[in-house]
Amino acid sequence: TVNLKTEAPSIEKKADKTTVNIGDVVTYTVKGSIPDTTGYAQYVYKIHDELSTGLDFVNDATGIACEANSVKVTVAFTDTSLTVGGTTPTTATLDTENNRKMSLDLSEWVRDNQANKGKEFTVIYYAKVNKAAVVTEKNKAQLEYGNKPGETTTTTPSEVKTPTYPLDILKVKKDSNPEEILAGAHFTLYASTTEGNIDENNPIKVTKDAEGKYSYAADQASTDPSVITDMVTVATKFEGTGYNLHINGLAAGTYYLKETKAPEGYNKLTDAIKVTITKSTTADENDWTLTVENGTAVDKIVKIENSTGSILPSTGGMGTIIFAVIAAILVLGVAVSFIRDKRKNA
Repeated sequence: TVNLKTEAPSIEKKADKTTVNIGDVVTYTVKGSIPDTTGYAQYVYKIHDELSTGLDFVNDATGIACEANSVKVTVAFTDTSLTVGGTTPTTATLDTENNRKMSLDLSEWVRDNQANKGKEFTVIYYAKVNKAAVVTEKNKAQLEYGNKPGETTTTTPSEVKTPTYPLDILKVKKDSNPEEILAGAHFTLYASTTEGNIDENNPIKVTKDAEGKYSYAADQASTDPSVITDMVTVATKFEGTGYNLHINGLAAGTYYLKETKAPEGYNKLTDAIKVTITKSTTADENDWTLTVENGTAVDKIVKIENSTGSILPSTGGMGTIIFAVIAAILVLGVAVSFIRDKRKNA
């Protein structure tokens, strides 16, 4: 007896995060349902997954590395009261030439579970964000199915996006023309508290590459000397860019950039610069936005100016206000002293 199959199998992939930092572990869930294989002597049902270069398969939510070209998976029915047939797979195979490609063969398992045909099941597995992560991270899963080996059908990829973002800074001399790039400015980056204020108790740790660019440290608790909080601007713009300080691998959110040391001969900023990275609301993940308080941003680059002179500059103008108040107090003090002396002489 051959039953007419009216609905083609399909799968749907989802991630537990919509934006990530370097070092984050993303949990992926692929949903499918048991197909009706009645009347078929053979049936192929394989899930193929391919990660982008900014992600690596890991064995669990803590980020334990994979071994021997396999990755651990959890396959289970959504309805936990169902009686599961056959042996449920616990690992998937990684491609020997590209370990970002995974294949999970569920052919035998779906045949052993025909008593549960039509029932939804999930496949859960994990990937860790690495230093190569960029805004345009796309990860896809496809289903290969069919009752004739060699003549199977592959579904349209089910994609999820987990973007990470850069923070680029251009450090220049104030009012310079032509523009003068300033090296030697030191910065520390801070995340924000739940109230949106600067969290100065938790500076963000970064690593530095040979080119002088920085990346969010995968282990923020690390005490390794190569994991630092101090970032320094270079003497020229990085080749092909408009900035001289680069930090990669930040999740969308609010950050504070604080200058800890000004270039030699220049005044240090008195206020931290508030920067907010907002995820794209369109299908194009490159439509993300960068907004800056107490500073300016052009083409998603934060422009920060330093000036020389005896009066400290301020990103928000408070420095000049403070000095004006001090000057007014001094003038008032001199006036009072003059009046007192005049009365004594009288």
